[in-house]
Amino acid sequence: MKKSMAIVLFLLTFCAVHAQDITVIPSGVLDTGDSAHVTGDYVRVRSGPTLEHRILDKVNSGTSVSILERSAAAEKIGDMDNYWYRIKIKETGLEGWMYGNFLKRDTPIVTQDMQPEKSLPIPPAQTEQPRPRLVLKEIGSIPQGESFASSGDLNQNGATEILLLQKDEQGRYFTASAYEPSGEGFSEAYRIRFRNASIQRLSVFSHPNLTQPIIAASDEHYTYLYSYDTGKKLLRLLLKLRSPAAACGVLDGTNPYIVHLRKNRVVDNDGTVTYYLQAERIEYSRGRIRLVDRVEYEKPLPVKNLLLFDLDSDGKDEIITEIGATQYGGGICVLKQSDGGLTRTINTGIPTFNSSSFVQMWGMQQNGKPALVIYSTDPHADTDVNVEFGFISASLQGNTLSVDKFRPLNKRLDEVNNGRQVVLYQNGTGELPFLILDLDKDTGRYMVKKVFIDSLP
Repeated sequence: MKKSMAIVLFLLTFCAVHAQDITVIPSGVLDTGDSAHVTGDYVRVRSGPTLEHRILDKVNSGTSVSILERSAAAEKIGDMDNYWYRIKIKETGLEGWMYGNFLKRDTPIVTQDMQPEKSLPIPPAQTEQPRPRLVLKEIGSIPQGESFASSGDLNQNGATEILLLQKDEQGRYFTASAYEPSGEGFSEAYRIRFRNASIQRLSVFSHPNLTQPIIAASDEHYTYLYSYDTGKKLLRLLLKLRSPAAACGVLDGTNPYIVHLRKNRVVDNDGTVTYYLQAERIEYSRGRIRLVDRVEYEKPLPVKNLLLFDLDSDGKDEIITEIGATQYGGGICVLKQSDGGLTRTINTGIPTFNSSSFVQMWGMQQNGKPALVIYSTDPHADTDVNVEFGFISASLQGNTLSVDKFRPLNKRLDEVNNGRQVVLYQNGTGELPFLILDLDKDTGRYMVKKVFIDSLP
C-alpha cells in the first residue's frame, strides 16, 4: 500500500513539475506534428538548439516546415524569449533547429467536409483566368559579343542609349559603347574608355537634383563615380567608393544622396558576405563631389542589388535592396531615412531567384502610380523546376510590398536565358518600357527586341 501511494505521489509530482516547464509565449507554443511557416528573412537553420551550433541553411519568409521536436526549455535571446524547434523543411527535407520567434503555426484550411451541417455551402472555385503574356518584336541588332548591358541618356539629347561594356583580349571590361536608334537599327553614338580594366557593371544616375548624369562603374570591391562630356569625349573621375555597388536618389526630398555598402568583416559559415548600408549627401566642389552627413543601417544585410525610388509617393526615395545568401533564396527589403538614421520598413517580400546574373529591378510609374518592376521568376512558383521568368510589378499596400501582376516571358531553363539581358528604355511607351537583348553566339551580335503585352501593335 505504501509503495503504491509512493508511485502515485511520484507521478503527480512529475506531471506538476513538467506542466510548469512550459513557458508562456505570446505567439503560442508549437507542438510536435504541427505545420508551420517561417516569418522572417534570412533565418538560420542550425545543427542544434543554440546560437553556437553550425548553420545548415538559411531560409526566407513563407518557407513551410514541420515541427519534429521542441527544446526542453525556452531560451532568452536579446529581448526575445522562445523555444528552439527541430524542424523539417517540406521542400528540401532538410532537418535542423530554428528559434521559435521566426515560426508561426499554419492556419488549418477548412474544407466543405469539415463544415458544420448548418453552414452555408462553399461556392465552387473560380476558373483561373489566363495571364497576359509578353510578345517580343525584333527591332534591330548590335554588332557586339557577350557584354554587360545598361542604359541611360548621357548625351542628354532625350534618347536613351544602350550601354555595352566591351572586353579586352584577357576578358576584362575596359570600354563602354553607347548605341542609339538609327534608321531601322542601332548605331554607335559614342565610346567611353575607362582606365580601370576590372569594371563589371555600369549604371547611369540621372536626376533633376543632379547637375549632370553620373556614371557608376563597379567591380568586386569598388565603385567609381564619373562624369562624361560626350562632346569633348572627356571622362572625369568624381569619387571612388570602397563598395561593390551604389545607388543615387533623394532620401530627404531635396538633396541628392549616394547609398553605398560597407563590407562586414565577419563572413557567414556558408561564405555569404554581408554589408552595412550607408547613405551620404552629395556636395559639389571644384568639379568633383564629396559625401557628407553619413547615416548607416545598424545591421548587416546580404545585399545583391540596390535601388533608390519613391515607392510611397511622399517625395522621398526609399532604399530598395534585393538580399539573399550565397546559395539560398532571396527577397526584397525596403529601408527609409528617418530621424537621422535608416529604418527598415519592410523586412522581406517577393522572393527572387538569386543564382542568375540577370535578376534586375527598376522603379517607375505605372498607370500613374509608383511601382517596383523586377525581372525574375514567378514569385508564386519560384521553387518549381519549370518556373517562368518574366516581369513582376509590385507596389506598396500599407506596410506590405505586394505583387500586382506577373507577366511571364519564358521558362527559367530555356537556353535563351544564358545570353539574355534586359535594359530600361525610356524612349518606349506603355506599361513595360524595356528592351530585351538576346545574344546570338553564332554571329556575335545582340538581337534587340521590344516588349509588348499580349500582341504586337
